[in-house]
Amino acid sequence: MSPNRRRTPRLVPLGARQPDQKALARLRTAWAFVVGPALADRTRPLRVERNVLVMGCWELTRIGPLREAAAAVWPQIRDRIRRSLDLDLTGLQVVPCDPPQEPSAPSEDPDPLRRAMLLLEVRRQERIRLGLETE
Repeated sequence: MSPNRRRTPRLVPLGARQPDQKALARLRTAWAFVVGPALADRTRPLRVERNVLVMGCWELTRIGPLREAAAAVWPQIRDRIRRSLDLDLTGLQVVPCDPPQEPSAPSEDPDPLRRAMLLLEVRRQERIRLGLETE
């Protein structure tokens, strides 16, 4: 390459990451089946990178034992994923993550002023209950 010629950055095609994203979407829908209900309540699939499943756990005290157990049970989980989801994953990585956000309950009252007034009243009642305010 000549010194005057600039190197252009290598662009990644749009669909290059698509298989991993499809695999992740399929894993999310079947997560409780793949890892079992006990782990499904504490973990979630975060991503699939180069055919490695990255599983997140928000209970930090369980990450160490999960990493140790992952080596022993990975062949069973891999076979279950292969049979049920037709995905060929080569490994499992356990990392810390934030807990999933709980969806906010939809407001029943469409009037924003009424919702705000109701919220203020609820907070006032809580302050009264805690003894921070009197009626």
